[in-house]
Amino acid sequence: TTAQARLPRSTPPAQPTDADKQLLLFAQGVELAARDLYKKAVDSGKFSDDEVAMLSMFGEHHNSYAQAMNGLIGKVATNKRNDSLYLTHLGQLASAQSAYASLQSLENTLATTNTDILGQLLGLDAARILASIITTEARMAAVFGTLPALSLTSALNSSANSLAPKIAQAPMASTETTVAP
Repeated sequence: TTAQARLPRSTPPAQPTDADKQLLLFAQGVELAARDLYKKAVDSGKFSDDEVAMLSMFGEHHNSYAQAMNGLIGKVATNKRNDSLYLTHLGQLASAQSAYASLQSLENTLATTNTDILGQLLGLDAARILASIITTEARMAAVFGTLPALSLTSALNSSANSLAPKIAQAPMASTETTVAP
């Protein structure tokens, strides 16, 4: 019947697969890089108290995301930032203006990267957490777009490139059964 044809052949696992854990390790690394970039911006002394409060909160969001991933990854977690992403944006924190543009670009890149990772995940727990992170990162990029020197159009930039690696998932066992007529 049509209803039977729509049933899934297998149920996705709740816990992350081994490939999911590798993807989450990467995601954790970029979140830690973002946390450190926000800390560097806050420590620069270039921002007002209100701006420092916003930047500190954004950095804490990224720290919380990394911790949530740590809980899913377990013992294989490295808790190491992605130095390539960190160094890409570090030099752009020289002034408040360039820092805001760089941090907006960072948020767009993270949202795109995590969306790409989400599409590769099999584990439902990891997918739920990553989906909630993506929406917040997109909103943080939009906040930068409301600042006088930037635009909302740049915040909604869909041309950000994903940094996500492609990791093949192991085939899932089927829960399908065959009944003899």
